[in-house]
Amino acid sequence: MANAITRVEIKDYLVFEGKFAADFCTGVNVLIGGNGSGKTILMKYMYSRYQTAHSVYIPEKDILEHAKGLLTFIEQKQTGFSDVYKDVLVAAMDVPTREQTKAQKSIGQKISDVIGGTVVWEQSEGTFYTVRTDGRRIPFSNEASGFKKLGYLGLLVAGGQLSHGAVLFWDEPENSLNPELVPVLVDVLLELSRNGVQIFVATHSYDVSRWFELNKKSSDALRYFSLRKEGDRVVADVADDYVSLPNSAIEDAGDTLLRRVTEAAAENAGVKLK
Repeated sequence: MANAITRVEIKDYLVFEGKFAADFCTGVNVLIGGNGSGKTILMKYMYSRYQTAHSVYIPEKDILEHAKGLLTFIEQKQTGFSDVYKDVLVAAMDVPTREQTKAQKSIGQKISDVIGGTVVWEQSEGTFYTVRTDGRRIPFSNEASGFKKLGYLGLLVAGGQLSHGAVLFWDEPENSLNPELVPVLVDVLLELSRNGVQIFVATHSYDVSRWFELNKKSSDALRYFSLRKEGDRVVADVADDYVSLPNSAIEDAGDTLLRRVTEAAAENAGVKLK
């Protein structure tokens, strides 16, 4: 893919002390790691540094419900990473492409089935709504938190923002999403990657990490990056499948929980563990 980010090199940038480098695949790249390991910073760095014709960043927190007047405020008081949030709003306000491709229709339908409708931008009111399949209009401020990001993704797909050659950065897509919907989310992202969209996902979710591996096809490009601190430096363990990662903050937390559950069960049963 011509616009794909295949390698990044960072030196002395925020938490990345010294040199850091990583080689990415053209499909889905999953970034995991503990808080402060640099996942979000890495994605924001790439987003600002390697702008493509269609480069989209979905932040952890939804801002569409605050759209009214926010774009003007950001443009007048631009600081730090506010460009990300300005770009989010501008992309969301784009009009749907007239002739939807087969991929756009397929992905749009999957998202619509999950959230029970489609998200629309009412320019005259400066507000986003979810239009339910029965015609009801739900202000985005009243929409279920787990549906907001999926709805925004649907807007990006319908507007052609995520077409062949685009790069999508998504910070914690699992945020507020019911675990039973994670496989659907993963399927949507894999379908986007099959249609030429390079994807970067930062996640703390074991479910998200494993569903990518379980739902991928043999032809799908998938790579995992486990970011961690080694002294003052950030390093990344890399593997093309989750189970091959030598270090994983997600796995460590799961092991700790399993150990505590086992201890609690033993205590309740009056059994002493060795």
